[in-house]
Amino acid sequence: MNDQTSSPWWQHSRNQTIAIGLLVGVMLFVVFALPNLVEPVQIDSKTLTKDAPSASTKTPDSPFADAQLARERKQAQEILGQVLQLQDQLEGQQIDQWGAQAYQTALETAAKGDELYRQREFSLAQENYKSTLAQLQKLKQDADIALEQQLQLGQAALNEKDANTATQAFTLALAIDPNSQVAQAGIESAKVLDDILALLRKGRLEEKTNHWRDALESYQQALNLDSRSAIAQTAHSTLKAKIRERDFTDAMSRGYKALDQQDFTAAKSAFMRAGEIKPGDTSVALGLQQVESQSIHTSIQNKIIAARKAEADEQWQLANNLYIDVLATDSTVVDALVGKLRTDARAALEKRVQTILANKLALNKPENLANAQTALAELEALGKVGARTVNQRENLRSLIEQVEIPRQVLLQSDNLTQVTIYHVGRIGAFDEHTLALKPGKYVAVGIRPGYRDVREEFVVELDANSVVVSVRCTEKIALGG
Repeated sequence: MNDQTSSPWWQHSRNQTIAIGLLVGVMLFVVFALPNLVEPVQIDSKTLTKDAPSASTKTPDSPFADAQLARERKQAQEILGQVLQLQDQLEGQQIDQWGAQAYQTALETAAKGDELYRQREFSLAQENYKSTLAQLQKLKQDADIALEQQLQLGQAALNEKDANTATQAFTLALAIDPNSQVAQAGIESAKVLDDILALLRKGRLEEKTNHWRDALESYQQALNLDSRSAIAQTAHSTLKAKIRERDFTDAMSRGYKALDQQDFTAAKSAFMRAGEIKPGDTSVALGLQQVESQSIHTSIQNKIIAARKAEADEQWQLANNLYIDVLATDSTVVDALVGKLRTDARAALEKRVQTILANKLALNKPENLANAQTALAELEALGKVGARTVNQRENLRSLIEQVEIPRQVLLQSDNLTQVTIYHVGRIGAFDEHTLALKPGKYVAVGIRPGYRDVREEFVVELDANSVVVSVRCTEKIALGG
């Protein structure tokens, strides 16, 4: 098959002159050289006698037929060249390890082509070579399937903890595709598989003895050796989920325990922690809802109790405020509704009494005194009351009695100043003047022509026996000023 033939086909189209020269060369080759290259054929004498054509029928030499034969041989050689090139590629991909049978069949087809070639059946040889090329091309296409099979085999071996089988499978896969990153990674995984298995065994022992954090660290070390390790990933994720579930359950338990103890702050904190461990978990929302509901209920009950105690202590305004607070939280609480109605009037009366007692001197005004007398009448109408109300009633009665008793007030002046006391009347000019005034706040005004007016405020205290007030205009007004 390495015999020299005519020039390659691509040179035939250069120009006509070259074509004619080649044709002449072919004719000379066929006439003089070709007979020497063909091995003599041993012909059985009987066959020669039987089949040999007579001298009159012998076919004369045909240069054109010989040229056709040479061309068929060249074409066969070209196809064979493609076969050999593809054969080298497949052998580099270790075809004998993943497509041996189909590869052997292709080689047998090529061998048949060689036999036909030696018999100068170049056209038939060419068909066999084409068939061989098609078979090898099919094998080349099947390389992707073989690659995937070896990758799967390697991964399965890793999962089965078989480092040797995994290494063989990934090595073959890398031979099929030298650029396969998966195969390269698989080989690296197989190298550290034994170390990973040792760490996993250590982690399982730690896990069995309830040293879960230590076990998780061992599994993490295994992942650090090979982050793609499925068995390490499974061990790590499974234990992490168990720790997460344990911590979640612990947080929820602490939450409900605190809830039973009515420690709502601790309960809420525990449930919030559980929510951080398992975001969106419905049991967390339910726990927080119970915290809110029970804290509100407890707050209401505590305020109701405090309000009733305030009523018992006759602190009507405090009790009323507590009932109002309860209704602001839940307007349907019957105890608060009834309690508010019960304490409204008493709280209002207590507030009026406290205001009167805090502003004793204001009772010198008739309207204020009348209000105090009305409040006293309402207190007396209550009938049997507690010590606090009795004390308020007696204080108010005593106050009203005291403000009704006038006190002596001595007014001193210069007999030149005209003196007037608001809400009492005009006194006039005097040196001294005595009045009887009820306890309270008063204002005395002095007027004198040519002098600046004066204003003197004075108080007649409840415990005062006498009060001295001086009213004199002493500051002259400058003329023209």
